Amino acid sequence: MNFKFIYKVSIILFLLTSFLLSGEFYVNPYYLHKIKKDSRSYRIIEDYVRFLNSIKNKDYKTKLTRVNSYINQLNSHYDAYTYNKDEYWATPFEFLSNQGGDCEDYVIAKMYSLERLGISKKKMYLSAVKEKYIGGDHMVLSVSFDDNKPPLVLDNLSTKVLPIDKRVDLKLIFMFNEYGFYNLINYNKLIERKKIDIQSYENFKHRFTADFIIIR
Repeated sequence: MNFKFIYKVSIILFLLTSFLLSGEFYVNPYYLHKIKKDSRSYRIIEDYVRFLNSIKNKDYKTKLTRVNSYINQLNSHYDAYTYNKDEYWATPFEFLSNQGGDCEDYVIAKMYSLERLGISKKKMYLSAVKEKYIGGDHMVLSVSFDDNKPPLVLDNLSTKVLPIDKRVDLKLIFMFNEYGFYNLINYNKLIERKKIDIQSYENFKHRFTADFIIIR
């Protein structure tokens, strides 16, 4: 194994990340033309950009708790109300400009925000759960920084960011991201599983092309 090469690559990646996070976030002008200036949606997106810039240099735990609390401020809407569809997974721009969404939309917005803030997409998972006491299907964002510890959960129904094993109200069904689908064994071991066909997720990926928040 070429350790010198690995070391050089690590340094380059570190410097690149530092450079990206040293810049200022702003909205891709492509999206600003889609909403009326001075509207509530416009003000929400402006505030969102200010928020990202205010925490971009914080430690990762602070980023998780602040992003969870910030995104949770937006209203919960059923897809039938917002999009006249039974199931529609919104892009972060759609979620913010429509001033809210349902559980999947919160998860996607949080994942996107944290990815912009320097947290690897490979560490984050959309997680299908069952609410034990209510019996309803739900989705949360799981973030795993340590393979030997349970993932942390960001939930639009909770202000606290807790390890999944501390969420006694939730039963984890499966986790996934763009790299694969997984089961979590003993709260700390990911086992790859067969892909599940989620058409709403596939439709979302086809729509989410141009980057919403960019850095300069």
